[in-house]
Amino acid sequence: MHATAREFFESAREAASDARRVDRQLAAIESRSLSLGGGGFEPRVRSTPDPDRIGANVASGMDVRAVLEARRDEDGRVTDAACRVLYGPDRRSGLYALVGWPADAIYHHYLALRTWEQVADMMGYSVSHVKHSVCVAMDYADANGQMWTELGRGMAE
Repeated sequence: MHATAREFFESAREAASDARRVDRQLAAIESRSLSLGGGGFEPRVRSTPDPDRIGANVASGMDVRAVLEARRDEDGRVTDAACRVLYGPDRRSGLYALVGWPADAIYHHYLALRTWEQVADMMGYSVSHVKHSVCVAMDYADANGQMWTELGRGMAE
């Protein structure tokens, strides 16, 4: 469990980064599995490959793929939870309904993995203003609690 909204979104950023890395690894595995290998017209010198070794390599590759896919699924659960806090279960409430654009800034930095400079440029504000507004939004989420924040309901309601 996370003590603060900042810790929660930092873990979501790590999950988003890991999901991106896992996707690249899965793509590389897929690319290697589709590769036909080197061809040529030179006569082959070595003997027929050991079928047990080939089977073991295929099984090992499938095990790695299963582990990576499980990691990607877990990363997806973390980032989905962060999106629910930001935009609510209906994608129209959440922290965005309470604080507006700083929720978008949180999304772009923590889940879309953009730098603060990129986020500030997108939002049309200075980096310091964006960071300050994000801090205020996270403080509000901490004071409000995750359940109420997801619902887009403030403390005064």
